[in-house]
Amino acid sequence: MSPDPLDIIWRSADSPAPTFTADDMDGVPPETVARLTLLGILRQAAPATHVMCDGCDGGHIERVISLPYPDGQTRFFIRCPENGRIEVPRDRLMQWSVDYTPLLLVLTKALAVQGTLDEIVPNRIWSLGRASLAGKSKTVWAARGLAWPDAVRIAASLPKGRSPILFHLGRPADDGLLDMPRESIIDLRTVLRIDADLAVDVYAIERQLGDVAPSPSRQQPKKQSRRDATVGALKRELHQRILSFKSAIRHADDIGRTFDVPPLTQKELAEAIGESESAVSRAIARSKDLELKVMLQTVKSHNMIRKYSR
Repeated sequence: MSPDPLDIIWRSADSPAPTFTADDMDGVPPETVARLTLLGILRQAAPATHVMCDGCDGGHIERVISLPYPDGQTRFFIRCPENGRIEVPRDRLMQWSVDYTPLLLVLTKALAVQGTLDEIVPNRIWSLGRASLAGKSKTVWAARGLAWPDAVRIAASLPKGRSPILFHLGRPADDGLLDMPRESIIDLRTVLRIDADLAVDVYAIERQLGDVAPSPSRQQPKKQSRRDATVGALKRELHQRILSFKSAIRHADDIGRTFDVPPLTQKELAEAIGESESAVSRAIARSKDLELKVMLQTVKSHNMIRKYSR
């Protein structure tokens, strides 16, 4: 079990009908279930009507039968083809559904969003309102299921351009699906956690949005050296690579696999930012930018990528 109490919630984000059975919750600490229930993220759902037989090794699922007893109690059973009637404890019929609304409400409060939370597509797309971030007024959105088969249809309900910010739950959208800068698309999992209560890393959000290149201004911008421009481009590219690797690592964790961080060469970086390899090599060698040096180390390290929260 991950030490992150929200881990089971993030893993549910790519399920069309996010519901946990008692079997699903086996191994989850009771205090985690109680805490998520208290926060309103987990909600008691209708009891299970079918369960997997634990009386044999067949792995078959059977309908639950309820039988009233003379003492006034109701007991529950399934029929096993191999072992006949098998009793099912009442606790094993418990189910919980996931409500993402408390997470989004905490986000709106932390970002001082003006407006009301509006569900645009049921349990898929939410409009949160408008907030002042990175020195600009921006509309704030949330979505899940951006990598599902119907993602193209769902994406049509999302805004376009540089102004909106999109927080996604679950796997990110495929490249080219969303018409907005990558820096404006944020994995909610990377900025929301449970401390004493639900907490949002507003600083990390501001820093990421600060990397969004501004629209061309009518005023003449202050001239920047070629090397400084290359360093800035490298930092933006590394930032996105690290976030992409971090998401891939977490997805691999969720499905019980290992993600091997691919090596990143200066040639690849040069191609990604549209610079020559020699210019990138000089910028890295001569730059005194500490953040760049840390990011170059981070993008190679599995553990540092996991901890990255710029």
